[in-house]
Amino acid sequence: MDTQLLIKRIESGDRSAFAEVVGHFQRPLFGYLGRMGLSQAQAEEVAQDTFLRAWQRWADYDPGKAALSTWLFTIARNLAFNELTRASAVNEGAWGDAPQDVAGEQGEPEPEAMARQRREQLRQALRALPPGDRSALALAYFEELDLAGIARIEGCSLAAIKVRLHRAKQRLRELLENTR
Repeated sequence: MDTQLLIKRIESGDRSAFAEVVGHFQRPLFGYLGRMGLSQAQAEEVAQDTFLRAWQRWADYDPGKAALSTWLFTIARNLAFNELTRASAVNEGAWGDAPQDVAGEQGEPEPEAMARQRREQLRQALRALPPGDRSALALAYFEELDLAGIARIEGCSLAAIKVRLHRAKQRLRELLENTR
């Protein structure tokens, strides 16, 4: 994807160019939002809102300050935090949900049941982390952004993001060890 060309096309009002941006970033944003702890319906809504807000505020985007992906992930992060805050205010138990039944289904091979159980344990451990830590981990390990990009999205210094990632990994490790 030639981002520079797309940006020029969008600036000239080409909606199909923005549709290409949506097509390119929809899956990564949706995955990121899911790893932030949003349900599928919430993630879909926040992803749509992200692209709508980006289209409406296109004039605010400055390619000299941040890559297009950084700008979009920043919008998604802020909207996700708003949604998480709103959801926790409506339902105080949102982060304390009981784990789903992860026992192997009848006839399911043991390795698959164990893998499913490990995924559920990881999901629960991630949900126990503060949203900012979840965001940083998701950007680093699932979206594979560099530390400078993560720092821009998170709105902090490079040193601060290094410390946050280190502490988040340490806390995640502790949480996972306690589930064994």
